[in-house]
Amino acid sequence: MEILKEKPLTLDEKLEKAIYSKTKVLYCSTKKSMSFKKIMKQEMQLFDSTKNPSPNIIKLCEALKTIPPTSVEAERAFSAAGLFVTKLRTRLSDKGIKIAYAF
Repeated sequence: MEILKEKPLTLDEKLEKAIYSKTKVLYCSTKKSMSFKKIMKQEMQLFDSTKNPSPNIIKLCEALKTIPPTSVEAERAFSAAGLFVTKLRTRLSDKGIKIAYAF
């Protein structure tokens, strides 16, 4: 039996999936052919003109607040690793570095 592999999602698809899974997005148009980007563009134009956020804009902001920063954890790990892997400690094995990093 062959296992089907799903192709990786793009950033736009991940964002759209996260928004739909966290909230129920209200549509500003009844046209089925309208894309998510077009709807959000209309919502942003409405917000720019009225300065009142619609329920969709509020839900989008709430969903975006839940997206964690992507590089912070990696930067923190490299910074901490730099404390252990120095010119004086060039002979540390991978296992030794992992043990030192755990403390």
